[in-house]
This record gives sequence, structure tokens and C-alpha cells, in this order.
Amino acid sequence: MFKIIAKSNLITGSAIFFMPIVLVFFLGSQMAYSQVKSKYETYQTIAEVNRLSDLAQLPAGQVVMLRGRIAPESCRFTSAVACNSAEQLIIFQERPAEDREVRFREAFEKVFPDFIMELADGSVIIIPSQIHEPIFQHELQTISVGDREQSGFRIGDVVTVQGQWQPSPAPLLVEVTGITGAGKVGLMQEWRLAFRQVGWARNGLGLLTLLGFVLLWVQLRRAKANKAREETWPPQKTTTTPII
Repeated sequence: MFKIIAKSNLITGSAIFFMPIVLVFFLGSQMAYSQVKSKYETYQTIAEVNRLSDLAQLPAGQVVMLRGRIAPESCRFTSAVACNSAEQLIIFQERPAEDREVRFREAFEKVFPDFIMELADGSVIIIPSQIHEPIFQHELQTISVGDREQSGFRIGDVVTVQGQWQPSPAPLLVEVTGITGAGKVGLMQEWRLAFRQVGWARNGLGLLTLLGFVLLWVQLRRAKANKAREETWPPQKTTTTPII
């Protein structure tokens, strides 16, 4: 293949040379496209609920997106310090302050306790999953604590969580895997955009890979044709007649 690249012009040679690398990225983009598509389709089917009466009509164990306000009663599930201060976050993840490097073996806390969500006609106890790492998105609050930043949610914030509905005796949403300040409409717009962007990247890489294969095939055919021509019509040997 390197002989073919050496005999090709710059554009053709570059397309053939980088074709294996582009192929790897194309396969990776195809996997990402499938994952994004699967999640997009899954989120489309999950209902967003903001009333307890609507929850009561659903079967136990159904996955829902629940949107409501973090109730002051949530203080019983977390530290008194967090609830005594209006600025304190009760659900948050830490990260280093801006422009500060992460120190060796430095750990950052992620706090996601049980809490109570106020709906339009009642309240539900939110119980995070103990198996899956919680996902935080669109945090509504950010505060500085020393050389660290905490971003998350405080009492009174309107949030959306996803989990499994469990009815009476006490309404519960269990196995909650994440929390966000956005609603389903905003989340679906983000997933739709991500879906399109990954699709565009996949299609572009696919075209570049196909172009590389086509150019390689053309150059192989040319090389084969040239070799056959040389074997069929060998150059005439010139002879010199001695002058007497």
C-alpha cells in the first residue's frame, strides 16, 4: 500500500494513508450513534409527571421523570447545617475552584441524600439508587467553599429526577439515578441535538472511509493495468550495426 501512496498525488495519497485511522473513528462514532439513539428513544417513552394523582394511576415499578420542588421537610434526611443556611446546598457535587489544579489523590464529594419533593397535590420521598453513580445535570446553584466549588441544589429548587414509582403506604420514587434542573422538554432538545451531531459526525467519517477505499481500489486497478501492459508489450531492444 505504501508503494501505491508514493505513486499517488498528495490528496489521493493522504486519503489512502489516513483511511485506516478514519475507519477506526467511524466505527467508534457508529457505536456512539447507537448509544445516543437508544437513550433518546428511551427518554421519549418516559413520562414526566408533576402531580401525585397522576402517579397514583401508574403501576408500581414504572420508571417516570418526576418534576417538583425540594421541600423544607427534606432537612430530616440531611445535616442540620445544610438546612439552617439558605445558601447551603443539600444535593451537590464538588470540583476544584476555577484555575486550581487537582492535587494528588484528591477526592471530591458527591452528596445525594434522600429528600422530599413537593408536587402540585402532595409530596413524594425521593430515594437515590445505591447501585448506580448519580448523574447531576443543569445544577441550579454554585457556591465556593474554600478552594472548592459545590454545584447542585438547595431547598426550594425545582428539579427533575428519574426513578421507579412505588405507591402507598408512603409515596416513593426509588432507584433514582440522577437529578437535573431542566425539564423533559429541555432534556429532549439536548438529546435531539446530540443525536444529530453524532449522526453528522458518523456520516462524515463514513464518507471519508468510503472515499479512501474507492481511491485505494482505483490505484490498485491502475497499478495492475500498468503491470499487465508492461508484461504484454515489453520494450524493444535496440541493436547497433557495426560500421565496416
